[in-house]
Amino acid sequence: MPNSASANKSKVWLSLWSVYIIWGSTYYGIALAIESMPPLLAMGTRFLAATTILIVVLGAKNGWRSLIIPRAEFLNASIMGGTLLGIAIGSVALGERYVPTGIAALIISALPFWIAIFRTVDGNRPSNLSWLGVVIGFVGVAFLLKPGSVNPLNGASTGLMFFWAMAIMIGNIGWSFGSYIAPRFPMPKNPMISTMYQMLTGGLLLIITGVATGEKFSEFFSATKSSWAGWTYLTLVGSIVAYSSYVWLISNAPIGLISTYAYVNPVIAISLGAIFLHEKISISYIFGGAIVLLGVLMVVTNESRSISKN
Repeated sequence: MPNSASANKSKVWLSLWSVYIIWGSTYYGIALAIESMPPLLAMGTRFLAATTILIVVLGAKNGWRSLIIPRAEFLNASIMGGTLLGIAIGSVALGERYVPTGIAALIISALPFWIAIFRTVDGNRPSNLSWLGVVIGFVGVAFLLKPGSVNPLNGASTGLMFFWAMAIMIGNIGWSFGSYIAPRFPMPKNPMISTMYQMLTGGLLLIITGVATGEKFSEFFSATKSSWAGWTYLTLVGSIVAYSSYVWLISNAPIGLISTYAYVNPVIAISLGAIFLHEKISISYIFGGAIVLLGVLMVVTNESRSISKN
C-alpha cells in the first residue's frame, strides 16, 4: 500500500506539472493559430484531429471494442467536452484576438475562486489556509490588472477588450463548474478514452458554431506557417498530453490542488507573450506575479495533504 500511495502521488505531481507547463504555453499556441486561421474552426479541427489520433492509437493498442462505453459515460463525457472545450476554449480563442495572452491567462486564474464558491455552496468549505492562498493570489491579480496597464490588441477599443475579457471569464466559470462536478458522475475509467470523447464533442460544437457564425474552412489554405505550427502544437501536446493529464487529475486529486494550475499558467503565458509576441511587461506584472506565486505555494502546500486520501 505505501508503494502504491507513493506511485499515485508521483503520478499526480507529474500530471500536474505537465498541466502547469504545457497549458501555460497553449495561450501562445492559440495566439499563433488565430493569426491567420478562423478561431473557432481552428480549435474545433484541433480537437477533432487529436480525437482521430487517439481513436487510431487506442483502437490498435486495446482493440476497437475498448472504445465502446456505456451510454451514461458517453453522455457525461460529452457534456464535459462541450463545457470545458467547446465553451471555455472557444471563448479564449475568440477573446485572444483583442485580449493579450497574459491577461487571458490571468482571467483564467480566477478558477480557484469559483471552485471555492462551489465547494462552499456544496457544504464543503475549503480550509482557512486555502482561502488565504486564494485571496493572496487575487491580490496579485489585482496588481497585474490595475486600470491602464493593459493595451488591447489589433487596435481594439478598451470596451471591446473588456467585453471579450468577460466572455473569457464566463467560459472559465463553466470550466470550473464542470471540473468540480465531474467526479460525481460516471466517466470512462480510461482517461485517454474519456479525453477522446470529450474532444470529439467539444470539437464538433466549435466547428458547428464556427460555420454558423460565418467562419470558412477556405481560410486554412492561406494560413501562415507559424499558425500551422501553433495549431500542430495545440493538437499534439496541448490536447493529447496536457488535457488527458487534466482528465486523469479530476478523478484522482483534490480539486483545490488541481486548480492551482490557473495561478502558474499566467506566469508562463506572460513570459512567452513578452518574448515572442512583444506584449508589454510592467512593474505591476513582476510584483503581481510574485504575489500570485505566493498564493500558489500556500494552496498547494495545504491541498497536497489530501492526495493520500485518493
